[in-house]
Amino acid sequence: MRGLAGQRGIQAAFRYGCQLHLHARCERSHVVSVARTARAPVVAPHLADDRRLALRESAWALLSSRALIWVAGGFTALIAGPRRLAANSLNHHYLATPFHSTVANVLVAPAARWDSVWFLGIAHLGYHKVDQAVFFPLYPALVAAGGAVLGGGTGVNLVVGILLSCGCALGALYLVRRLTTLELGADVADNAVWIYAWLPVALFLSAVYTEALFLLLTVGSFYAGRTGRWWLAGLLGVLAAATRNGGILLIVPLLVLYLYGPRTDRPSDFQGNGIKPRYRLRRDVLWIAAVPVGLAAYLAYLKLTLGHALIPFSEQSHWHRSFAPLGGIPAGLWLGLKSLAAGVHMGDVRKVVELGCLALALWLLWKSWKRLPLAYTAYAAIALALAVSGPTPGEPLRSLPRFTLVIFPLWIALALWATERRRVSVVLCACAPLVVVWTILFTSWTWAA
Repeated sequence: MRGLAGQRGIQAAFRYGCQLHLHARCERSHVVSVARTARAPVVAPHLADDRRLALRESAWALLSSRALIWVAGGFTALIAGPRRLAANSLNHHYLATPFHSTVANVLVAPAARWDSVWFLGIAHLGYHKVDQAVFFPLYPALVAAGGAVLGGGTGVNLVVGILLSCGCALGALYLVRRLTTLELGADVADNAVWIYAWLPVALFLSAVYTEALFLLLTVGSFYAGRTGRWWLAGLLGVLAAATRNGGILLIVPLLVLYLYGPRTDRPSDFQGNGIKPRYRLRRDVLWIAAVPVGLAAYLAYLKLTLGHALIPFSEQSHWHRSFAPLGGIPAGLWLGLKSLAAGVHMGDVRKVVELGCLALALWLLWKSWKRLPLAYTAYAAIALALAVSGPTPGEPLRSLPRFTLVIFPLWIALALWATERRRVSVVLCACAPLVVVWTILFTSWTWAA
């Protein structure tokens, strides 16, 4: 108990350093302690309190980290000046800098770089070029819909994209907290939210990228399945499959969750811990089978509009990617170690960082296997396998830090380890300066995953 209290104090101090309110933390601790000692007659108030606490914790974590990102990104953009703000071949239509006001362009700079231009272009004009098809449709469709409601225009679309990503990020952190509470308790859940919001590449959760929306849908699908709402799990899986190519992978962990649990909707049909399923198949399992519909609908749309259904896969070559199952691991290991042995220079820093990210992800995958339910590890394993199966020449693990951001079981496993080892403050303090570095790189149009 003394260790847990210490962890809470560390987290509170970190929040205070981000100019947050310690009072909220104290109130949370008091309410949680009361709720934990409550019995059956007050289950409903406990659930209501838990929802409020989850939302509050998620909001503080997100707001504090976004404040640092916007300060770092804003200063970077101001120092760069108006020309540097728009200086990228991708931005020739000024979709990332759509405003006549330099101040306005500075304010949106930490959220609109690189792939943001592609999503904004699709939201503005639709799919009119073949190489756009690798970007799945749900996110730009939502941006376009929101922009149309607010009057349209590239500037409006950009603001809508930022608000959409931030809203989805808040919802995703909220669900991570709720899901982790079910599996590991409130203390680990709180730490998971803070660690997640302060990951070095978590700036993509508020950028005009698909990360926040995809994370919201995948965690939501898990949470719905975990609580027995299979229709919702399937529906969110369909939407995830229309957001990124990895969304279709949800069919595997959802099926594992259905057969082996843990589940709260009904007691297990069989006992034991072997390979025999603990739950019988019922008709509601068909909702899981609906997950590929999101991908199928997108491919059908491409067939009708661009004449070729498999463009999202064939056009990977445009981005110098080729499908090689797990091919990024040996190639990335070789190039990363070679760079270290030869002495790292600026061009090789990314390879070393990506190799370190791979090592961290594999270690967290092992931690997940040891401590989390099988469905979580199954999802983390296949999602990580997909991330390292599209190597590019010269940089086999390109974008791996960003790809791992949405593999949420890894970061839950990190939060569990940090909580048990009383290392939450160490993790957060290590992440904070890296958040600044990644933000500076991203805002200055330097490739940052």
